[in-house]
Amino acid sequence: FILGAYPSARFALLNGISDVPVADNLGPFEGERWFDGGRVREQSSSKELQKLFFKPLDIKRNDCWITDLVKIFLFKDGHVRRYNDLNALAPKGYTRERFFDLGEKSLKWIEKEVDLAKPTFVITLGAEVAGILHGIKSAPAQTKLLTPNVINLEIGSLSIPAMHCAHPGILMRESEKNPWPDRHVKEFLPALMQAKEKFGF
Repeated sequence: FILGAYPSARFALLNGISDVPVADNLGPFEGERWFDGGRVREQSSSKELQKLFFKPLDIKRNDCWITDLVKIFLFKDGHVRRYNDLNALAPKGYTRERFFDLGEKSLKWIEKEVDLAKPTFVITLGAEVAGILHGIKSAPAQTKLLTPNVINLEIGSLSIPAMHCAHPGILMRESEKNPWPDRHVKEFLPALMQAKEKFGF
């Protein structure tokens, strides 16, 4: 069971303004291509998940339940400005700054998904997702939840073994100042391999 934050969107070129969110993606971390009015675009998160988790762990996508904590695309300030430039209004209440609040309200749906999927193991992606699952708002405290340790994650009435991992977006940013790509390879992947052997996912 792989739990991300919230879905991306299909972006388009409208009236000379690029990267305007116009539609939902086909699914969480779904591989897809579309024409945005100027060029063919690709949803990169699917490849990131494949490269960083599925391939090194020898896991097939079809064997996973992949979902997001919040089920709707959340507008950042730049997306809202693009809508304003087009004399349009971004949907009210669906802004990035409300992620924690919307995430908490979405936990009941995640409990239903976990109950339905009955997974042997949960991998969460990103410090904010881990924080919401534990009711922690502080960014530094959320980051401390990202460890290569297996925990018993409680979601509503359910308890299931899990590991809180860094988000693929962070893992793809290789630089000397970013420790997460190296930690993922040296700490998290070996720990996930051990968990795979123990829990049989």
